[in-house]
Amino acid sequence: MATYVIELNDAGVRLATAEGCVAESPGYALLQGDRLLLGERARSEARLHPRHVQTQFWSRLSTDALPQPVPRARTVADLAYAHLLDLFADTDPTNAEVVFAVPGQFDRNQLALLLGIARECPFRAVGLVDMGVAAVAASGAGRGTAVHVDGQLHRSVITRIDADGELVRDRVDDTAATGLIGLQDAMVGLIADAFIRETRFDPLHEAGTEQRLYDSLGAWLRQLALAGEALLELDTGRNSYRVSLHQDRLVERLRPRYEQLAERLRAHAGNVTEIHLSSRLAELPGLKATLSAKLEGCSVIRAADDAVQHGTFAHIDRIRRDGERLAFVTRLPNVMPAGKAARTAAPARVPVAEASPQPPPLSKASTPLRPTHILVGHEAWALGSEPLTIGGPGGSFQTELPERQCTIRLQDDGIRLDPENGASITRNGELAEHALYLAVGEQILLEERVPLVPIVVHTDV
Repeated sequence: MATYVIELNDAGVRLATAEGCVAESPGYALLQGDRLLLGERARSEARLHPRHVQTQFWSRLSTDALPQPVPRARTVADLAYAHLLDLFADTDPTNAEVVFAVPGQFDRNQLALLLGIARECPFRAVGLVDMGVAAVAASGAGRGTAVHVDGQLHRSVITRIDADGELVRDRVDDTAATGLIGLQDAMVGLIADAFIRETRFDPLHEAGTEQRLYDSLGAWLRQLALAGEALLELDTGRNSYRVSLHQDRLVERLRPRYEQLAERLRAHAGNVTEIHLSSRLAELPGLKATLSAKLEGCSVIRAADDAVQHGTFAHIDRIRRDGERLAFVTRLPNVMPAGKAARTAAPARVPVAEASPQPPPLSKASTPLRPTHILVGHEAWALGSEPLTIGGPGGSFQTELPERQCTIRLQDDGIRLDPENGASITRNGELAEHALYLAVGEQILLEERVPLVPIVVHTDV
C-alpha cells in the first residue's frame, strides 16, 4: 500500500512519496458558468477572469457557500475536495494512505472538516502533522528556540518551536505582509512601470498581456537571482518588448513588506537562535539578506524544498495512526546537529475535535453566517435595505475620509462592497479593486487608516 504526504500550502499543494514529489498544484479555482478549473489551469487564467477566481479555499476552509457556485462546487469545502482529487489525477488513490502536513493556523474545526473531506476521497487519511514542526525536523535545530516561516498565497505563517531533545510547537502567528500574491502583485507593478517608462507599452492594459507578465515572473526572478540584472522580454503576439531590470529595484520595492515580517519575527525574540525560512520565501529577492540584517543574533537558514515531506517521512511511524480517530502531531524528536546530544520521546498528540463518523456534506449548499452590521471603530452600523455609503460629506455616517470610498449593500446573494474609483481598500491585507462579498470577521481597511469589520449582532438572547 502506497503512503503519501500531502503538504497543504496553498502556494503549491504537494503530493509526495518517500522518493519525492509526485504532483504540485497551486490553490487556485476558477468557477465560470459550468466550468471548474483547478490548480495551474486556473492560475493560468486568473488574470483573464479575475472575478471568477477563488484563492482562499484552503486558508479559509469551511462549509460556507461560495458566492458563485457551480454544479461541482457549492461550498468552500467542495473546492478543497475537488482539489485533492485533482492532485491525484495522474496517480491511483485507491488503497493509498495519506498523511496531511497542515499549516499551523488551521483550527480544530478546520482539522475536523479536513478529515471529513478526506473520508469522501478514495484514499485513507492516517495522520496529521504540523507543517512547521515537520520542516524543522528534517534537519533538526540547535538548542533553544527555532522559528519556521512559510509563505502561503495570502500570508506567511510563523511557527515558534521549542528545540531540545524534542521539537515542540509553542505558538503560531501569521502576517499578510509577505503573502505571495501580494508580493507578486508588487513586483509585477514595478516591472509594468518599467515597460511603460522604457517602451511606452502598458502590459496591464489588457488581460492577456497581464496574464503573460504573471506567467513570466518566475523565470525572470531566476534570471535576476543568477546575474543580478536581466533583460526582460514580453511577447504580446503582435510585438515584443524588452526592458532591463536590476534586482536591487525589486528589493527596494519589497523592503517595506520584508521589514513588517522582520518586526513580527522580532516579537518572537528572546532565546530564538534559528529562523528556518521555507524555500518559497528564501527565493524572494533580498528577503533572506534583509532578515539576517534586521535580526541580529539569529541564524537565518534556508529550508530544503522538500523539508516538510522529508521530516514527515523521517518520523512516519510516530505520526501514522490506525483507526478513525486521528490526532494532530505538534511534537517530534529533534535530530540534533552533530556533537549535540539528543533524546527521543513519543510525540505529543493533541486530539482533534473528533472528525465525526458522518462527515459534513460537501455538495449541498450551506447557510453561512452572514454579517448583520459593519463595525467602524466602536460603533456598529446595521445592514438593511438602504445601502451604506462610506466616506465623503454625503456618507451614511461621519468618518475622517474626505472622499467617498465605497458602498455596502445587502443583496440576496450576500453583503456586497463596491469600491469607488481610486479608493484604496484592502481586505485581509490584499488590495481590492473590484466588488467584494464580505464574510464575518474580515479585516477591511480604507485608505490604510479606517478599519471596517463585518460582524453579526444576535438579538435573540
